[in-house]
Amino acid sequence: GEWNAPSEVSDAIASAVEAAENKVGTHIKEVYVGVPGEFVRVYVIESSVALQGADPKVTSADVEKLRDAGLITLDKAGMNPTPNASRWLESARSFARQTQGLTALETALMQVLPVKTVFVAPGDADADVRVLSDVGRLAAQGVRQLLHSGSTLAVTGGSTIAATAHAMQSSAPMNVMVVPAQGGFGREVETQANTLAAEIAQRLGGHHRLLHLPDHMDEQAKQEMLRLPEIRETMERIQRADIILHGIGCAQETMSRLPVEQVRLLMKKGAVGESFGAYYDRDGQCLLKSSGVCVDLARLTPDCRMIAVAAGAKKAEAIISVLRHDPHTLLVTDEGAAKQMLAILKTNTGCSSVTDV
Repeated sequence: GEWNAPSEVSDAIASAVEAAENKVGTHIKEVYVGVPGEFVRVYVIESSVALQGADPKVTSADVEKLRDAGLITLDKAGMNPTPNASRWLESARSFARQTQGLTALETALMQVLPVKTVFVAPGDADADVRVLSDVGRLAAQGVRQLLHSGSTLAVTGGSTIAATAHAMQSSAPMNVMVVPAQGGFGREVETQANTLAAEIAQRLGGHHRLLHLPDHMDEQAKQEMLRLPEIRETMERIQRADIILHGIGCAQETMSRLPVEQVRLLMKKGAVGESFGAYYDRDGQCLLKSSGVCVDLARLTPDCRMIAVAAGAKKAEAIISVLRHDPHTLLVTDEGAAKQMLAILKTNTGCSSVTDV
């Protein structure tokens, strides 16, 4: 297919990936598509563009018009919007959010949850994984609004924080420090806190430190490692963080890392949410504190700002539980989770405290 026929390209890629997966017997997470002259990494996003004419195509003349109007810049990497175009795009996004009812969802959630600001992306990540790209873009925007010269940003791992890292950008290098808020766990290096801290720092033009420790260690081993100057310095930076950027997990999905006895106890007590290795019930009560290597929320500075990023309707209860335990400056989620959270809160508290959206 041609690039001006996205559906054909998408079908061709999906067919090739399926054939490759069947042949090697494994799941392919990333795809690189060959384009005449070079290879580019493809990110699929939802977009809507109205093109006029009998043979609608974006031609070089169209690109030149945008450049002459001061809306894009051209370089070897491709086309990029100018600051003026970005302002227009943001206005268009704001208008679209209002017409889609997203602004109303954000307002309703701010009224019933202990969070200062809420950003809601359209769609449901449970039904369409591409929604994570929009969630990541909104989260990156929120982080950028809070960062200033000299800030320290601590980040966790996970797919939503990875989407945030991929969307992070800065027009000029920033004097910021980015550190992992937890040790490593699992086998997927690309979504580890260390990896994402390094990527965010690179995209912002800032600095980073790594934490070369597994997330789960026994107390004696952890204390021994904390004696090392490099480890101790990084942990001190984490505790002094100005911003904490973290994901939220469903308890039933993350409990698999725990001993069987603890899993049974948490299920009996009604654990629904997990964050930083700690587990919470529907009311935000902490049922199990983290024994891993991570930031100690009780020892954060008083003015530290918490940003939670979580998407998908199935995470609604988990998000509510974590926010009820620790008030946040910003929550970034999607439409599916937002509507499910409001439905849960309406059922639990009655119509008088939750606005119908």
